[in-house]
Amino acid sequence: MSSAIKEPWLLHYGDFGKFYIGGDSAGGNIVHNVAMKAGAGSSSVKLAGAFLSQTYFMSSKLLESEPKGEEFKNYVPYVVWGYFNPSTPGGIDSPMVNPAGPGAPSLAELGCSKLLVCVSSKDQLRDRGVWYYDLVKGSGFKGKVELFEVEGEVHAFHILSEAETPNVKKMINKLASFLV
Repeated sequence: MSSAIKEPWLLHYGDFGKFYIGGDSAGGNIVHNVAMKAGAGSSSVKLAGAFLSQTYFMSSKLLESEPKGEEFKNYVPYVVWGYFNPSTPGGIDSPMVNPAGPGAPSLAELGCSKLLVCVSSKDQLRDRGVWYYDLVKGSGFKGKVELFEVEGEVHAFHILSEAETPNVKKMINKLASFLV
């Protein structure tokens, strides 16, 4: 028996039939990759759902809203990815950061029954979140996928805000409603 199963709090309050994962920014990428592994059968945990908030997806195939040419080399998300992952095979087309990159598994294999993708209108990565949502919708994914957008907010606003603004409440309420 694993130590997680022996944990009294989990035994009393946990429901392993309703296991959710979620993450913000690069944490959203981690959630995507864990859900893909769960779908590939490499996990004994069955995911009820996953939420990805203001994800950090990239691709060498640029979206219309992304800077081109030399400007792209100074684009903060690109610079940060290169700084933290300088030797990742595939660079920004690695399946870790590009779910549609060469060698990436089909998004139809996501190992959850529902997926929530959250974006913010003023986030420079907003269109990548919408792109991901569209990819999942068109992949043959058998679960439910939903896109939720908060207007007037920047990247990861709900975790960086020191105040409980109406938009922070809206975001937290959406996440809470997704979990039931």
